[in-house]
Amino acid sequence: MPPATIPNVSVSECDGQRTFDGVPFPLVLKPQTGLSTSSDVISWLSTNAEALKGELTKYGAVLFRDFPIQTPEDFAAFVEALGEENFPYIGGNAVRTNVVRDVVFTANESPPSEKIPWHHEMAQLPEYPTKLLFFCERPAARGGETPIVLSFRVLERVREKHPEFVAALEEQGVRYIRVAPEESDPTSALGRGWKSTFKVETREEAEERMKADGYEWEWLPNGDLKTITKPLPAVKKHPLTQRPQFFNQVIAAYTGWNDSRNVSKKAIVLGKDGTFLNEEAMAEVVRVTEEEKAKFGWQKGDVLLVDNLQAMHSRSDFEPPRRILASILR
Repeated sequence: MPPATIPNVSVSECDGQRTFDGVPFPLVLKPQTGLSTSSDVISWLSTNAEALKGELTKYGAVLFRDFPIQTPEDFAAFVEALGEENFPYIGGNAVRTNVVRDVVFTANESPPSEKIPWHHEMAQLPEYPTKLLFFCERPAARGGETPIVLSFRVLERVREKHPEFVAALEEQGVRYIRVAPEESDPTSALGRGWKSTFKVETREEAEERMKADGYEWEWLPNGDLKTITKPLPAVKKHPLTQRPQFFNQVIAAYTGWNDSRNVSKKAIVLGKDGTFLNEEAMAEVVRVTEEEKAKFGWQKGDVLLVDNLQAMHSRSDFEPPRRILASILR
């Protein structure tokens, strides 16, 4: 049965889908009568956008499967039909390429052999998107999934075993430490250059951006830029459900911010006392997240809508070719 408020679709299932307390994750929708063309879908989305956002809050993620969305332009129209403001990709770490008028861009372009760790999109910044969309233009020959996980479940399980660790995160927040090259380095999952990161051309312009967002920074002799964020929350309540979430980039920084410029375990510290994160607790965070994940195989034309405030995502390594596009909404 479709959600009661949304016509012309049916609820389905996918491989790797999870169910928690009777609620599927992600919710999988398939088109029924009246949705045979991309124009039909855009009209339907425009009419039912608010109801779909309500379902997103309830389920955390919605997978649209077998809808007639085939091109980046179709995907851009899909995004715009939701009626939400586009979020500019300023301050993010990943190397990306704009595809359709600053609405659609490539997902993280790090090498296929690199796994991208769990994170809430841009949670290492003072401002971040509330929603993400991914579009599968071409699935990988092998792998390349975009696993998702409900953040509150991670928080609740980690709190059971390491209450002091969670209390420290809640009280202090965290600070992220990153060294960025001047120009983007496509060999690294966090290789976005500081010019591209802040959308600037000069050091002076970058400093203005950093000053506005409360960064500390250091210019290194080789032209790289070391940044330290102000203390940022690591646990946040969802604004609609009021449920506490493990909202951060703790796993990504601690396990994945490794390249020729960065060492992951030194990339994140507690926000007030500056101490490194407890290794035993972090091992539990990583273990629990893997146990709780939903991981489905991409199919051509899939669109995944994610509530960035309650679901983390990652990326599996893969065998090319693969092309996943993305969009982020304020």
